[in-house]
Amino acid sequence: MPAPESSRPPLSVSQLVGVIRNTLQTHLGRVRVAGEISNFSVHGSGHCYFTLKDDRAQIQCVMFRSDARKLQFRPADGMQVEAVGRADVYAARGTLQLRTVAMRSAGEGALQKAFEQLKRRLGEEGLFDPAKKKPLPPFPRVVGLVTSGSGAALKDLLTVIGRRYPLTEVLLYPVSVQGFGAAEDIAHGLRNLNVLHAKQGADAPDVLIVGRGGGSAEDLWAFNEEVVARAIFESDIPVVSAVGHETDFTIADFVSDVRAPTPSAAAEMVVPDRVALRQRLLSLMRSGRSTVLSQIDGERYRVRRLLYSPGMTQPLRRLEQYSQSLDERTARMGLAIERRLNAYRDRAAALQRHLEALDPRRILGRGYVWIEKDGKPVVRAGQTQPGDEVSLRFVDGMKEARILP
Repeated sequence: MPAPESSRPPLSVSQLVGVIRNTLQTHLGRVRVAGEISNFSVHGSGHCYFTLKDDRAQIQCVMFRSDARKLQFRPADGMQVEAVGRADVYAARGTLQLRTVAMRSAGEGALQKAFEQLKRRLGEEGLFDPAKKKPLPPFPRVVGLVTSGSGAALKDLLTVIGRRYPLTEVLLYPVSVQGFGAAEDIAHGLRNLNVLHAKQGADAPDVLIVGRGGGSAEDLWAFNEEVVARAIFESDIPVVSAVGHETDFTIADFVSDVRAPTPSAAAEMVVPDRVALRQRLLSLMRSGRSTVLSQIDGERYRVRRLLYSPGMTQPLRRLEQYSQSLDERTARMGLAIERRLNAYRDRAAALQRHLEALDPRRILGRGYVWIEKDGKPVVRAGQTQPGDEVSLRFVDGMKEARILP
Protein backbone atom coordinates (compact mmCIF):
# COMPACT_ATOMS: atom_id res chain seq x y z
CA MET A 1 0.00 0.00 0.00
CA PRO A 2 1.57 3.36 -1.09
CA ALA A 3 2.57 5.76 1.61
CA PRO A 4 0.15 8.59 2.30
CA GLU A 5 0.95 11.81 0.35
CA SER A 6 1.65 13.73 3.55
CA SER A 7 4.18 11.13 4.60
CA ARG A 8 6.29 11.44 1.40
CA PRO A 9 9.00 14.13 1.29
CA PRO A 10 8.11 17.04 -1.02
CA LEU A 11 9.65 17.34 -4.49
CA SER A 12 11.80 20.29 -5.34
CA VAL A 13 10.84 22.35 -8.38
CA SER A 14 13.80 20.96 -10.25
CA GLN A 15 12.73 17.41 -9.42
CA LEU A 16 9.18 18.08 -10.62
CA VAL A 17 10.39 19.58 -13.89
CA GLY A 18 12.70 16.64 -14.32
CA VAL A 19 9.83 14.17 -13.82
CA ILE A 20 7.71 15.99 -16.40
CA ARG A 21 10.58 16.08 -18.86
CA ASN A 22 11.31 12.35 -18.45
CA THR A 23 7.62 11.52 -18.82
CA LEU A 24 7.33 13.55 -22.04
CA GLN A 25 10.46 12.07 -23.56
CA THR A 26 9.60 8.52 -22.51
CA HIS A 27 5.93 8.36 -23.46
CA LEU A 28 5.76 10.91 -26.35
CA GLY A 29 9.08 10.60 -28.17
CA ARG A 30 9.67 12.40 -31.45
CA VAL A 31 6.66 14.18 -32.97
CA ARG A 32 5.83 16.04 -36.20
CA VAL A 33 3.78 19.19 -35.68
CA ALA A 34 2.11 21.39 -38.32
CA GLY A 35 1.48 25.06 -37.62
CA GLU A 36 2.21 28.69 -38.42
CA ILE A 37 5.45 30.45 -37.44
CA SER A 38 5.37 33.70 -35.51
CA ASN A 39 7.90 35.71 -33.50
CA PHE A 40 10.77 34.12 -35.42
CA SER A 41 14.22 35.37 -34.39
CA VAL A 42 17.83 34.25 -34.69
CA HIS A 43 20.06 34.79 -31.67
CA GLY A 44 23.67 35.82 -31.97
CA SER A 45 24.57 32.27 -31.03
CA GLY A 46 22.87 31.02 -34.20
CA HIS A 47 19.99 29.35 -32.29
CA CYS A 48 16.49 30.02 -33.65
CA TYR A 49 13.52 30.83 -31.42
CA PHE A 50 9.92 31.00 -32.60
CA THR A 51 6.32 30.14 -31.83
CA LEU A 52 4.36 27.46 -33.61
CA LYS A 53 0.60 27.96 -33.51
CA ASP A 54 -2.80 27.20 -34.96
CA ASP A 55 -6.15 28.87 -34.34
CA ARG A 56 -6.51 27.33 -30.83
CA ALA A 57 -3.09 26.95 -29.26
CA GLN A 58 0.59 27.73 -29.53
CA ILE A 59 3.89 26.29 -28.33
CA GLN A 60 7.33 27.81 -27.95
CA CYS A 61 10.05 26.26 -30.09
CA VAL A 62 13.82 26.27 -30.17
CA MET A 63 16.09 25.07 -32.97
CA PHE A 64 19.76 24.94 -32.12
CA ARG A 65 22.41 26.13 -34.52
CA SER A 66 23.61 22.68 -35.54
CA ASP A 67 20.10 21.80 -36.74
CA ALA A 68 19.31 25.26 -38.15
CA ARG A 69 22.26 25.03 -40.51
CA LYS A 70 20.59 22.10 -42.26
CA LEU A 71 17.48 24.10 -43.22
CA GLN A 72 16.84 24.46 -46.97
CA PHE A 73 14.84 27.73 -46.54
CA ARG A 74 14.77 30.78 -44.29
CA PRO A 75 11.80 30.63 -41.89
CA ALA A 76 9.70 33.80 -41.51
CA ASP A 77 6.60 34.87 -39.66
CA GLY A 78 3.39 33.70 -41.29
CA MET A 79 4.86 30.57 -42.88
CA GLN A 80 3.06 27.28 -42.54
CA VAL A 81 5.57 24.59 -41.63
CA GLU A 82 5.94 21.03 -40.39
CA ALA A 83 8.39 20.82 -37.50
CA VAL A 84 9.97 17.60 -36.23
CA GLY A 85 11.27 17.42 -32.69
CA ARG A 86 10.68 16.39 -29.07
CA ALA A 87 8.49 17.99 -26.45
CA ASP A 88 10.66 19.35 -23.65
CA VAL A 89 10.55 21.61 -20.61
CA TYR A 90 12.79 24.66 -20.34
CA ALA A 91 13.70 24.28 -16.68
CA ALA A 92 14.83 27.87 -16.11
CA ARG A 93 11.30 29.11 -16.86
CA GLY A 94 9.30 25.98 -16.42
CA THR A 95 7.77 26.35 -19.88
CA LEU A 96 6.86 23.72 -22.40
CA GLN A 97 8.72 23.92 -25.68
CA LEU A 98 9.34 21.91 -28.81
CA ARG A 99 13.01 21.16 -29.34
CA THR A 100 12.96 21.22 -33.15
CA VAL A 101 15.52 19.22 -35.09
CA ALA A 102 14.10 19.52 -38.61
CA MET A 103 11.54 21.66 -40.43
CA ARG A 104 10.08 22.04 -43.90
CA SER A 105 7.85 24.67 -45.43
CA ALA A 106 4.18 23.82 -45.86
CA GLY A 107 3.15 26.99 -47.77
CA GLU A 108 2.27 30.55 -46.81
CA GLY A 109 0.33 31.18 -43.67
CA ALA A 110 -3.19 32.54 -43.64
CA LEU A 111 -2.05 35.92 -42.32
CA GLN A 112 0.55 36.32 -45.04
CA LYS A 113 -1.99 35.43 -47.71
CA ALA A 114 -4.45 37.94 -46.35
CA PHE A 115 -1.71 40.56 -46.26
CA GLU A 116 -0.73 40.02 -49.89
CA GLN A 117 -4.34 39.99 -51.11
CA LEU A 118 -5.22 43.25 -49.36
CA LYS A 119 -2.00 44.88 -50.47
CA ARG A 120 -2.69 43.93 -54.08
CA ARG A 121 -6.29 45.17 -53.99
CA LEU A 122 -5.50 48.50 -52.33
CA GLY A 123 -2.58 49.03 -54.67
CA GLU A 124 -4.86 48.57 -57.68
CA GLU A 125 -7.23 51.17 -56.19
CA GLY A 126 -4.41 53.71 -56.05
CA LEU A 127 -4.01 53.96 -52.27
CA PHE A 128 -0.22 53.61 -52.63
CA ASP A 129 0.12 56.12 -55.48
CA PRO A 130 3.24 58.29 -54.84
CA ALA A 131 1.56 61.24 -56.57
CA LYS A 132 -1.02 61.36 -53.77
CA LYS A 133 1.51 61.53 -50.95
CA LYS A 134 1.39 64.76 -48.93
CA PRO A 135 4.60 66.56 -47.89
CA LEU A 136 5.44 66.95 -44.21
CA PRO A 137 5.35 70.49 -42.77
CA PRO A 138 8.88 71.79 -42.06
CA PHE A 139 8.01 73.36 -38.69
CA PRO A 140 4.93 71.64 -37.22
CA ARG A 141 3.16 73.51 -34.43
CA VAL A 142 1.32 70.42 -33.13
CA VAL A 143 2.18 66.75 -33.72
CA GLY A 144 -0.66 64.26 -33.27
CA LEU A 145 0.22 60.80 -31.95
CA VAL A 146 -2.09 57.84 -32.55
CA THR A 147 -0.56 55.07 -30.47
CA SER A 148 -0.81 53.28 -27.16
CA GLY A 149 -0.88 55.55 -24.17
CA SER A 150 1.37 53.22 -22.18
CA GLY A 151 3.76 51.68 -24.71
CA ALA A 152 7.47 52.15 -25.14
CA ALA A 153 6.82 53.78 -28.52
CA LEU A 154 5.13 56.74 -26.84
CA LYS A 155 8.11 57.29 -24.57
CA ASP A 156 10.48 57.23 -27.54
CA LEU A 157 8.34 59.68 -29.49
CA LEU A 158 8.05 62.16 -26.63
CA THR A 159 11.75 61.94 -25.83
CA VAL A 160 12.91 62.59 -29.39
CA ILE A 161 10.41 65.40 -30.08
CA GLY A 162 11.24 67.14 -26.80
CA ARG A 163 14.95 66.90 -27.43
CA ARG A 164 14.91 68.02 -31.06
CA TYR A 165 12.26 70.76 -31.12
CA PRO A 166 10.66 71.70 -27.78
CA LEU A 167 8.52 74.38 -29.50
CA THR A 168 6.30 71.65 -30.95
CA GLU A 169 3.29 70.61 -28.89
CA VAL A 170 2.21 66.96 -28.78
CA LEU A 171 -1.41 65.83 -28.90
CA LEU A 172 -1.86 62.19 -27.87
CA TYR A 173 -4.86 60.18 -28.99
CA PRO A 174 -4.40 56.90 -27.06
CA VAL A 175 -5.63 53.77 -28.84
CA SER A 176 -5.38 50.01 -28.60
CA VAL A 177 -2.66 48.81 -30.94
CA GLN A 178 -3.33 45.07 -30.89
CA GLY A 179 -6.12 42.65 -30.22
CA PHE A 180 -9.80 42.68 -31.01
CA GLY A 181 -11.10 46.10 -32.07
CA ALA A 182 -7.66 47.71 -32.27
CA ALA A 183 -7.94 48.50 -35.99
CA GLU A 184 -11.25 50.30 -35.51
CA ASP A 185 -9.79 52.18 -32.56
CA ILE A 186 -6.83 53.38 -34.62
CA ALA A 187 -9.04 54.44 -37.54
CA HIS A 188 -11.34 56.30 -35.14
CA GLY A 189 -8.37 58.21 -33.70
CA LEU A 190 -7.16 59.24 -37.16
CA ARG A 191 -10.58 60.51 -38.19
CA ASN A 192 -11.18 62.40 -34.94
CA LEU A 193 -7.88 64.25 -35.24
CA ASN A 194 -8.81 65.18 -38.82
CA VAL A 195 -12.08 66.63 -37.55
CA LEU A 196 -10.10 68.73 -35.10
CA HIS A 197 -7.82 69.82 -37.94
CA ALA A 198 -10.80 70.86 -40.06
CA LYS A 199 -12.05 73.13 -37.25
CA GLN A 200 -8.66 74.89 -37.17
CA GLY A 201 -8.53 74.76 -33.40
CA ALA A 202 -5.54 75.97 -31.42
CA ASP A 203 -4.51 72.37 -30.75
CA ALA A 204 -5.19 71.07 -34.28
CA PRO A 205 -2.29 68.85 -35.39
CA ASP A 206 -0.21 69.67 -38.48
CA VAL A 207 1.14 66.12 -38.88
CA LEU A 208 0.23 62.68 -37.50
CA ILE A 209 2.35 59.74 -36.38
CA VAL A 210 0.54 56.43 -36.16
CA GLY A 211 2.23 53.28 -34.94
CA ARG A 212 3.58 51.15 -32.14
CA GLY A 213 6.68 49.26 -31.04
CA GLY A 214 7.78 45.89 -32.31
CA GLY A 215 6.00 42.57 -31.97
CA SER A 216 4.92 39.48 -33.81
CA ALA A 217 2.96 39.53 -37.04
CA GLU A 218 -0.19 38.99 -34.99
CA ASP A 219 0.71 41.87 -32.68
CA LEU A 220 1.12 44.22 -35.64
CA TRP A 221 -1.88 42.95 -37.54
CA ALA A 222 -4.16 45.88 -36.65
CA PHE A 223 -2.01 48.03 -38.96
CA ASN A 224 -2.73 45.60 -41.82
CA GLU A 225 -6.49 46.08 -41.57
CA GLU A 226 -8.36 47.80 -44.41
CA VAL A 227 -10.17 50.19 -42.07
CA VAL A 228 -6.83 51.64 -40.92
CA ALA A 229 -5.50 51.88 -44.49
CA ARG A 230 -8.54 53.85 -45.65
CA ALA A 231 -8.46 56.17 -42.63
CA ILE A 232 -4.81 57.01 -43.43
CA PHE A 233 -5.56 57.54 -47.12
CA GLU A 234 -8.52 59.82 -46.39
CA SER A 235 -6.58 61.93 -43.89
CA ASP A 236 -6.15 65.59 -44.84
CA ILE A 237 -3.24 65.72 -42.39
CA PRO A 238 0.07 64.17 -43.52
CA VAL A 239 0.54 60.76 -41.85
CA VAL A 240 3.80 59.07 -40.89
CA SER A 241 3.58 55.35 -40.13
CA ALA A 242 5.95 53.99 -37.48
CA VAL A 243 5.05 50.36 -36.92
CA GLY A 244 7.42 47.86 -35.33
CA HIS A 245 11.05 47.63 -36.29
CA GLU A 246 12.92 48.43 -39.48
CA THR A 247 12.28 44.99 -40.98
CA ASP A 248 8.53 45.09 -40.27
CA PHE A 249 6.24 46.18 -43.10
CA THR A 250 2.51 46.71 -42.82
CA ILE A 251 -0.26 47.98 -45.10
CA ALA A 252 -0.15 51.23 -43.11
CA ASP A 253 3.45 51.74 -44.28
CA PHE A 254 2.47 51.58 -47.95
CA VAL A 255 -0.56 53.90 -47.74
CA SER A 256 0.92 56.55 -45.41
CA ASP A 257 2.59 59.65 -46.76
CA VAL A 258 5.93 58.69 -45.20
CA ARG A 259 7.09 55.40 -43.69
CA ALA A 260 9.47 55.50 -40.72
CA PRO A 261 11.40 52.36 -39.74
CA THR A 262 10.82 52.98 -36.01
CA PRO A 263 8.84 55.39 -33.79
CA SER A 264 12.04 57.23 -32.90
CA ALA A 265 12.87 57.68 -36.56
CA ALA A 266 9.34 59.02 -37.15
CA ALA A 267 9.85 61.70 -34.50
CA GLU A 268 13.12 62.71 -36.17
CA MET A 269 11.32 63.02 -39.50
CA VAL A 270 8.45 65.25 -38.39
CA VAL A 271 10.32 67.85 -36.30
CA PRO A 272 13.50 69.77 -37.13
CA ASP A 273 16.64 69.57 -35.04
CA ARG A 274 17.00 72.75 -32.99
CA VAL A 275 20.78 72.33 -32.85
CA ALA A 276 21.00 72.15 -36.64
CA LEU A 277 18.61 75.11 -36.93
CA ARG A 278 20.72 77.16 -34.56
CA GLN A 279 23.85 76.36 -36.54
CA ARG A 280 22.08 77.28 -39.75
CA LEU A 281 20.83 80.55 -38.27
CA LEU A 282 24.31 81.46 -37.02
CA SER A 283 25.74 80.65 -40.44
CA LEU A 284 23.17 82.89 -42.14
CA MET A 285 23.88 85.69 -39.66
CA ARG A 286 27.61 85.43 -40.29
CA SER A 287 27.06 85.37 -44.03
CA GLY A 288 24.69 88.34 -43.87
CA ARG A 289 27.06 90.34 -41.68
CA SER A 290 29.93 89.63 -44.04
CA THR A 291 27.86 90.77 -47.02
CA VAL A 292 26.77 93.99 -45.32
CA LEU A 293 30.31 94.83 -44.18
CA SER A 294 31.59 94.20 -47.68
CA GLN A 295 29.00 96.55 -49.13
CA ILE A 296 29.84 99.20 -46.52
CA ASP A 297 33.55 98.93 -47.37
CA GLY A 298 32.77 99.32 -51.06
CA GLU A 299 30.63 102.42 -50.48
CA ARG A 300 33.27 103.88 -48.15
CA TYR A 301 35.86 103.47 -50.91
CA ARG A 302 33.61 105.19 -53.44
CA VAL A 303 33.01 108.12 -51.07
CA ARG A 304 36.74 108.50 -50.47
CA ARG A 305 37.43 108.53 -54.20
CA LEU A 306 34.78 111.19 -54.64
CA LEU A 307 36.12 113.33 -51.81
CA TYR A 308 39.66 113.24 -53.21
CA SER A 309 38.63 113.66 -56.84
CA PRO A 310 39.68 116.90 -58.71
CA GLY A 311 36.06 118.02 -58.82
CA MET A 312 35.94 118.15 -55.05
CA THR A 313 39.49 119.30 -54.28
CA GLN A 314 39.81 121.97 -57.07
CA PRO A 315 36.27 123.06 -58.02
CA LEU A 316 37.29 126.53 -59.47
CA ARG A 317 39.91 125.00 -61.72
CA ARG A 318 37.39 122.46 -62.84
CA LEU A 319 34.90 125.23 -63.71
CA GLU A 320 37.55 127.15 -65.64
CA GLN A 321 38.32 124.06 -67.68
CA TYR A 322 34.63 123.57 -68.44
CA SER A 323 34.34 127.32 -69.41
CA GLN A 324 37.32 127.08 -71.75
CA SER A 325 35.96 123.95 -73.32
CA LEU A 326 32.61 125.71 -73.83
CA ASP A 327 34.31 128.64 -75.57
CA GLU A 328 36.13 126.29 -77.91
CA ARG A 329 32.97 124.48 -78.81
CA THR A 330 31.11 127.80 -79.34
CA ALA A 331 33.83 129.05 -81.68
CA ARG A 332 33.79 125.81 -83.64
CA MET A 333 30.02 125.98 -83.90
CA GLY A 334 30.10 129.62 -85.17
CA LEU A 335 32.67 128.78 -87.84
CA ALA A 336 30.62 125.82 -88.97
CA ILE A 337 27.49 127.97 -89.26
CA GLU A 338 29.31 130.63 -91.28
CA ARG A 339 30.61 128.02 -93.69
CA ARG A 340 27.16 126.59 -94.14
CA LEU A 341 25.66 130.08 -94.83
CA ASN A 342 28.30 130.81 -97.47
CA ALA A 343 27.51 127.53 -99.15
CA TYR A 344 23.80 128.44 -99.23
CA ARG A 345 24.61 131.88 -100.71
CA ASP A 346 26.74 130.35 -103.47
CA ARG A 347 24.02 127.90 -104.36
CA ALA A 348 21.36 130.63 -104.46
CA ALA A 349 23.51 132.75 -106.80
CA ALA A 350 23.98 129.82 -109.16
CA LEU A 351 20.25 129.19 -109.27
CA GLN A 352 19.66 132.92 -110.01
CA ARG A 353 22.05 132.82 -112.93
CA HIS A 354 20.36 129.71 -114.26
CA LEU A 355 16.94 131.32 -114.08
CA GLU A 356 18.17 134.43 -115.85
CA ALA A 357 19.63 132.30 -118.61
CA LEU A 358 16.23 130.71 -119.16
CA ASP A 359 14.32 134.07 -119.24
CA PRO A 360 12.75 134.47 -122.74
CA ARG A 361 13.14 138.26 -122.60
CA ARG A 362 16.90 137.86 -122.99
CA ILE A 363 16.21 136.25 -126.44
CA LEU A 364 13.89 139.12 -127.49
CA GLY A 365 16.77 141.51 -126.93
CA ARG A 366 18.63 139.85 -129.77
CA GLY A 367 15.84 140.60 -132.38
CA TYR A 368 13.53 137.71 -131.82
CA VAL A 369 9.68 138.14 -131.53
CA TRP A 370 7.34 136.12 -129.26
CA ILE A 371 4.05 135.25 -131.05
CA GLU A 372 0.89 134.45 -129.05
CA LYS A 373 -2.61 133.46 -130.13
CA ASP A 374 -5.39 133.57 -127.59
CA GLY A 375 -2.74 133.92 -124.86
CA LYS A 376 -0.87 130.74 -125.98
CA PRO A 377 2.54 130.70 -127.66
CA VAL A 378 2.63 129.94 -131.43
CA VAL A 379 5.61 127.83 -132.34
CA ARG A 380 4.41 126.24 -135.63
CA ALA A 381 2.85 127.73 -138.81
CA GLY A 382 0.12 125.13 -138.67
CA GLN A 383 -1.24 126.72 -135.48
CA THR A 384 -2.60 129.72 -137.43
CA GLN A 385 -5.06 130.26 -140.26
CA PRO A 386 -5.39 133.23 -142.68
CA GLY A 387 -7.18 136.04 -140.94
CA ASP A 388 -6.19 134.98 -137.37
CA GLU A 389 -5.24 137.78 -135.03
CA VAL A 390 -2.02 137.27 -133.10
CA SER A 391 0.02 139.27 -130.61
CA LEU A 392 3.66 140.12 -131.22
CA ARG A 393 5.86 140.63 -128.14
CA PHE A 394 8.96 142.72 -128.64
CA VAL A 395 11.63 143.50 -126.15
CA ASP A 396 10.00 146.87 -125.46
CA GLY A 397 6.27 146.14 -125.88
CA MET A 398 3.33 144.39 -127.65
CA LYS A 399 1.84 144.82 -131.22
CA GLU A 400 -1.24 143.24 -132.77
CA ALA A 401 -1.10 141.60 -136.22
CA ARG A 402 -3.21 139.55 -138.65
CA ILE A 403 -2.22 136.49 -140.60
CA LEU A 404 -2.42 137.08 -144.41
CA PRO A 405 -3.34 134.39 -146.91
